[in-house]
Amino acid sequence: MPKFYFQLFDRDGAGATETGYEFETVEAAKAEARRVLAEMAAEGLPAAPLNMLSVELFDESRRPLAEIRLILEEIAKQPPA
Repeated sequence: MPKFYFQLFDRDGAGATETGYEFETVEAAKAEARRVLAEMAAEGLPAAPLNMLSVELFDESRRPLAEIRLILEEIAKQPPA
């Protein structure tokens, strides 16, 4: 079974996981990345200046496969004149 690695980016910056995790397929590994991102968001939404949380997925050769991001965007609304 292939191994995959995750790099997390949160309010504290980037942190690489040195442990490889086995998944049947890339899609299963992506599903886990989404679950991890949801847990990160539950612990606190992203803050300025980047306003982003992400989980990057790598294969067993450490080649990047995908990045799953959550971006918090504030849109100012002007009151009617």
